[in-house]
Amino acid sequence: MMMFQLKQVFLFIFIVLMIKLTIAVKNFPQILTKTYNQTLNLSSTAILTCHICDLGEHHVTWFKYDSLTSLSYPLAVGKELFTTDKRYSISSYSTSTRDSYWSLEIYQLNLSDEGIYLCQIANRRATISTSIYLHIQIPMILSPSYLYVEPGTNVKLNCSILIDNDDNNKSLLSSINWFFLSNEFNRTKPDDIHVRKKLINNSLNSYLIIHHAQTYHSGIWTCVYKRQRRTAKLIVEKDVLQRQRISALLSNNSKRHYSLINHLFFFVFYSLFIIDYFLYEQ
Repeated sequence: MMMFQLKQVFLFIFIVLMIKLTIAVKNFPQILTKTYNQTLNLSSTAILTCHICDLGEHHVTWFKYDSLTSLSYPLAVGKELFTTDKRYSISSYSTSTRDSYWSLEIYQLNLSDEGIYLCQIANRRATISTSIYLHIQIPMILSPSYLYVEPGTNVKLNCSILIDNDDNNKSLLSSINWFFLSNEFNRTKPDDIHVRKKLINNSLNSYLIIHHAQTYHSGIWTCVYKRQRRTAKLIVEKDVLQRQRISALLSNNSKRHYSLINHLFFFVFYSLFIIDYFLYEQ
């Protein structure tokens, strides 16, 4: 009988604890922001935002995941920063009694800021989090983007990337690659194409040089760095200069004809106005 009563007491305590735990879980905050990617340029500002519902007395904690150690280290708890990097700050605002938005802001982004950031709320009973993937891209320019030349012309395309002085220039240079896409059978030979890479001030330049370009070099030339790509269209055709001159001549002639028509229209309109004026006076 005594054992039965003890079992009932333990069962009652267990049920009470489960009810309390269920209520606590129901009242636990929610992170409404889903996992997402954010891509930003080097030296810009990142604002990583979490939409929280029913935060109450809990705190939002920000972590950065280290892929080398597979560990996450804290950046901030609430509005208290745990990093000495002055580029980091925390901001928050509320739109209702239940909804609040917490942001981790990173100024003057550099390549080392790229990675996975975690927005987390935790206590002894539960933990919820969402991940934000921050990608840093380097401003990239390919010029010229369109080129129309005669066979035998030397062609030079310049793919340039702006960098910080702290960046690893050698690794960046090795990461710039060129690709070619053409509708015709690719007869491009290795000796035809030369790639030269050069560092000028804060700009890395990768030059694609085609000596004595031929028609089979016509197509799309693409400069690729990580997730970025820039394309240039090259057309190599015979008599292209003559066609360009004819096109320019026709364009000039059409402009002249248009100007003559305008003058003629003005003359006719003015003549009609004068005739109408004299008829009215009579």
